[in-house]
Amino acid sequence: MLHRLMTTAAACLLAAGSAAAAPDAITLGMVLEPPNLDPTAGAAAAIDEVVYANIYEGLTRFGPDGAVLPALAERWDISEDGTVYTFHLQGGVVFHDGSGFDAEDVKFSLDRPRAEDSVNAQKALFAGT
Repeated sequence: MLHRLMTTAAACLLAAGSAAAAPDAITLGMVLEPPNLDPTAGAAAAIDEVVYANIYEGLTRFGPDGAVLPALAERWDISEDGTVYTFHLQGGVVFHDGSGFDAEDVKFSLDRPRAEDSVNAQKALFAGT
């Protein structure tokens, strides 16, 4: 029994050492595997863990203290009645293919999950956007 425990511990240490990849690589350990990387296509728990936090960037993000901080939006204004948010987007942002980021991209991202043919599990949350 002790031999098996020692062998397992050694294997874990070796695996941990090999996980220290090159500085230009990232290794993620996941409990769930998403069926795809489309955040509007379902599998909410797996998609949230893998995609939202590691691939996509939002207009805002949460700081360590829970405060809402700028991300792709450099700032935002909220109407007096709290029903209209106006986001002022960062300039000079480009996608991986070199194309520029603008308000049309944000609109597309909000329209897609609420589209008639959308299978997004949270579709109803986008109904008022």
